Amino acid sequence: MLDSLVVENLGVISYAELELERGLVVITGETGAGKTLLTTALGLLLGARGSPELIGPNGDVTRVAAQLTDGDRELLLRRDISATGRSRVRIDREVVTLAELGEATAHEVEIFGQHLAATLTQPAAQLRILDRYGACDDNELRTLRSRAAQLTAQLTELRARGSERLRRIEFIDFELELLEDAKLVDADEDHRVEDEIARLASTRDRQALLTSLHDVLVGETGLLDEIARLSAEARVLMPEFAPRLDNLVEEIEDLAHESRDLLEAEVEDPATLAQLEERLGVLVSLKRRFGGTLAHVLDTKDALAQERSQLEGSAQSESAIVAELAALEPKIQAALKELRAARHRAAIKLTTAVRSLLVEVALVNATFDIKFEDVDAILPTFYFSANPGISPMPLGRVASGGELSRVMLAIARVAGASTPTLIFDEIDAGIGGATGLRVAEVLKAMAGEHQVLVVTHLAQIAAAANQHIVVTKSATSNTVATRLEVVDGAARVQEIARMLSGHPESPQAQDHARDLIARFLHD
Repeated sequence: MLDSLVVENLGVISYAELELERGLVVITGETGAGKTLLTTALGLLLGARGSPELIGPNGDVTRVAAQLTDGDRELLLRRDISATGRSRVRIDREVVTLAELGEATAHEVEIFGQHLAATLTQPAAQLRILDRYGACDDNELRTLRSRAAQLTAQLTELRARGSERLRRIEFIDFELELLEDAKLVDADEDHRVEDEIARLASTRDRQALLTSLHDVLVGETGLLDEIARLSAEARVLMPEFAPRLDNLVEEIEDLAHESRDLLEAEVEDPATLAQLEERLGVLVSLKRRFGGTLAHVLDTKDALAQERSQLEGSAQSESAIVAELAALEPKIQAALKELRAARHRAAIKLTTAVRSLLVEVALVNATFDIKFEDVDAILPTFYFSANPGISPMPLGRVASGGELSRVMLAIARVAGASTPTLIFDEIDAGIGGATGLRVAEVLKAMAGEHQVLVVTHLAQIAAAANQHIVVTKSATSNTVATRLEVVDGAARVQEIARMLSGHPESPQAQDHARDLIARFLHD
């Protein structure tokens, strides 16, 4: 477990020293006070990357230290980060690498941040969870498949460079000649040809439009004669309309002349249209042969030219590669079968365990499942449904933020609790009320087996704590100071009252706080 933590000059924390207890340790405080910096400090001690931006205003070094105990084993950890970004790491006062620090603490402390609720929807994260839970090891399969892939690539290259080298070169030459004869202009040539075909193909439609327009304007019953007649009458009866009608006559005459000129220019060109359609056929054929777009065709041309220039002999024996590949195949199938069985067994157990815990985190009607839908049936997908009657779907497509956090907590309760100390950084987003109580109860139950540190805004979780740490921040005109204090008794009641109502002195909020604390004392 984590016995103590010392933080110096980390962000707004000038100096903080904590003696941590067993069970559920809760860290609360106003937003911005620096609560999450504590998990940042712990992350640094677990091997997370550090940067100069973490260094506070009190010097040019950030320092974090901790004492861990696991049975009779004790570890003293210390890490300094300088303004240059360099880290100095010690375990039991011995300088070690960052990787060695991570290895030393990997089985001691694990951090579950709010971000994990999002990464939980990713296939890689789901695979890691299942493999850790079921102790499934895919190293053998990955090693065998990697070797087989290397050999297959070598064999393909060898055959291309061996007895079939000339045939391959001949084929490439044929393909390149075909591409050269096509005389591709660029990757957008097909679009330009299609646009021109569309323009020529609509010639008759434009001719019909212009003919109709000309007839309406100057035909036997055209607008021009009628408007001219009205213009003449207006000069006598309503002179004020005459200029406007005269202008309209001029506009109609201009439009009529222009429509006639355009009609004369619209000449069908079947020969050009046929040529363009033939060219488009060539381009379509190339795309069908070499790729979905002309860009793919041009890329293929470059790739073929590069392959041709690289074809050369190889000293490795084809028969030796074939023999090794043949020997590898049954090993791959055996490793695949073993891994598939192990993951399916783990999936059944994990599914059952998570389902039982969904009720405990107030997902009463939810269901959880793990399916294998890839070709080898070895890659898991987590399925979830929050409501009865709705078929489960992949977790990321159906779960809200609050639901994801609770599913994550259930999975952590089952599959992630592999270290003596577990740290949860504000995973209570989007929950409260009765749901918050259920989550607090799950964390309390986990704290019976592990030391559980929780950074939270939720009063229900704070009330369940065995140890309650409050982070406060005070500011002057020149400085900002963050202070960490273990609270108990009346001070703890006031902090939980603040979390409930924003008013730590409120009698009603304090009564509520006492009720919450008493609830977990009785549990």
